[in-house]
Order: sequence, then C-alpha cells, then structure tokens
Amino acid sequence: MYKKYQYNTETGTKALEIALKVCKSKKVIIPTYTCEDVLTAVLNAGCEPIIVDCNKNLQIDVASVLKVVSEADTIIIPHMFGIKNQVSPFKNFNLKIIEDISQCHGLPGLGDFADVVVTSLNKSKWLDKNGGGYIWTDKKLQEGYYLSTDKMSDWGIEVKYNNRLIKSKELLNAGVDLIGKDIPNSWLRGMYFTGTPTRRPYIPLHEIYGKFDCPIVDSYSNKIDWISIFN
Repeated sequence: MYKKYQYNTETGTKALEIALKVCKSKKVIIPTYTCEDVLTAVLNAGCEPIIVDCNKNLQIDVASVLKVVSEADTIIIPHMFGIKNQVSPFKNFNLKIIEDISQCHGLPGLGDFADVVVTSLNKSKWLDKNGGGYIWTDKKLQEGYYLSTDKMSDWGIEVKYNNRLIKSKELLNAGVDLIGKDIPNSWLRGMYFTGTPTRRPYIPLHEIYGKFDCPIVDSYSNKIDWISIFN
C-alpha cells in the first residue's frame, strides 16, 4: 500500500519531518489552508516554508505554485477535508512530492505520483487512533527515525468511507452545497460556504506566519462552515 516501506512514527508531524529529511528538502511549498502542524513540521525540519494560495475546492492552487516553483525543491500536498487533490500536475515541476493523506485514506490513486506519503492518526483525522503517524517511502530508513515497521491495518476504511459517502449524499439531497461535490471520490467532510458560519475549521497559515499573500483564500476563509459526518 502506497510505497515499498512503511514505518510507524510518534505523530503525523514527526512523519512529515522524516519525509522532509528523506527528500533532503530545504525550501518547501505548502498550501495556506491546511493544518498548522504542517507548518510546524517544515520549521522543525529546518526548512523554509513557501506558503501558496488554495482554490475554491480548498486545495493547493496550481497557478500559485507556478509563481514560486523555481524557489522550491519540495511540495507538500494534502487532500483537505477528504476532497481529492490532483497530484499529477505537480510531477512536471521538478519538485519532490510529499503527499499527506491524513484526511483521505481509501481513495483511489493515492501515492501514485508522490516520492513520500505520510499520515496522521490523530483526533479528527480520517483514521482516528488517538495519535501516531505513518510514513511510506521507497527508501529504507535508518533505525532511530521511526518507532516500528508494524503494518497499518485498514481499520475499517471501506466501512468508514461508505458511511461518510451516504451521509454526504444525504446532505446534498437536503440542499447543502458541499465543497468539492463535483470531484470524484470526495466531499467526505461536509464542508460548505455560508454567509453565517458558526465555526472556522482552520486559520490560514499565511495569517499565522505572514510574508505571503493568498487572495483566493482571503476571499472565502471567513465563509466556511462544516457538518461533521465522521461517525
């Protein structure tokens, strides 16, 4: 599954840090609309983050990447909220690709174009095991980089996926305009735009770290709400 070697790590953040070492990364492109732990991992690994905009499907914006691609050697691509991101376009950018599948286990095609694949098993992730992480790579890691080589079971991925698919269809039938509804095998988290949001899923990283402009996300980050379908 995903890559030749699989390793258990202390956290998803640690898995990302190891992935950056495997890729010998120095300057790393990351999307602004993602978990703050992604930024933490980049900084902990001693890398320079380059934060780019995200499109209206909450995924990393290809045009924004093109503007800075010559400055970077690595890109981290998460599939936010279970919405399937297209990874193949980035294969042409001469970048190492780290794919974060924390919110989309079980979807087809994961890891096909990535150099390294990582996941978190923390609360609210696709597979919630109260902490921990995994990294998949075609390079064998030195001992001390990881906790174990225990294989990750599917932990009922197919059942979870089907249950969430049913719930998302119920929301669509009820008139909720789910973000990513037109992307196959997606819209698994119940995200939607509204003029009266009750909770903000994430604070965009460019607001936290500064230095970068992300006008697309600025136009919608205060209009996102979500209905949990994680049971």
